[in-house]
Amino acid sequence: MFAILLQISAIVTVSTVHAKYSVSTNTILLNDGNRMPILSLGTFGKTNIADKVVKTAVIEAIEAGYRQIDTAAAYKNEEFIGEAIADVINRGIVTREELWITTKLHPEVGSREGVLPALRDSLKKLKIDCVDLFLIHSPDNLGGIPEHDYLSVWKGMEDAKKLNLARSIGVSNFNSTHINRILATSEIIPATNEIEVNPTYTNLELVAYCQSLNITVLSYAPFGFMVPRPFSLVPVVSTFEEPILVQLAQKYGKMPSQIVIRYLIDRGTIPIPRSVNASRMRLNIDVFDFQLTPEEIILINELNQNVKVYYFEGKRFLAFVEYFGLL
Repeated sequence: MFAILLQISAIVTVSTVHAKYSVSTNTILLNDGNRMPILSLGTFGKTNIADKVVKTAVIEAIEAGYRQIDTAAAYKNEEFIGEAIADVINRGIVTREELWITTKLHPEVGSREGVLPALRDSLKKLKIDCVDLFLIHSPDNLGGIPEHDYLSVWKGMEDAKKLNLARSIGVSNFNSTHINRILATSEIIPATNEIEVNPTYTNLELVAYCQSLNITVLSYAPFGFMVPRPFSLVPVVSTFEEPILVQLAQKYGKMPSQIVIRYLIDRGTIPIPRSVNASRMRLNIDVFDFQLTPEEIILINELNQNVKVYYFEGKRFLAFVEYFGLL
């Protein structure tokens, strides 16, 4: 019964969120008044090949219509994204104002004092004066830093916004307890929370919680276990051949992967599909000419296996850190 009530509550919340969408610009209104594109290109990948693939992928994505790029200091690719941004702006493909650049604070920063120097380093690599969205990458002390405190870090994030080095500030991988601590001690409410959301990890409760506070959810790993996850120590069987996805793809004249992207948008979240393949990137962004019904969203929710792709502790954490070369 609780699960059913949660799904109904989420649908009601999404109806409110949809009122903030601008259909003409494909953006959503954040709680700080800024408008953010409702689809992003993910750039997380193996760091040892970032110099060979990231710049080209970002250029092709922007040429295909993407206006939000998601990166992080820990991804070790900000420099290549900066080169791509400079390229498309210099060629007149877009203006800086048309782009939304999201980056994340390096997990090795554990206090207020380290935030601004780290952000300025990211800005230098990205070749921009201000980032559109700046996130705390994780509430956890992933770097084993003495006296790590994400509440202190959040004060530094507020400093960045006040100095106009970041238009919006938010968090990533925070649960409701983490967010409640920020709300109780801080001036600025996070504009966003970037968390894992996909058909095999629907994360209904946390998404609904964030949306109830007008905190926009960005959904990473949007395809869950429907794409290969060679680093995962938890085998989960799920593919794009799930009957409900195939049925909806036939109904709307789309591919099952496009149904998944649209599902996340229609839940009121911002999906972050990751690809360096130009044709796949174009496929992922071709989702703005249809909309799923609340009943169809609930049917896709039933694919949930409550298993995450990315874990931030123990052997599962080390497995993906080593695979992507984040050490």
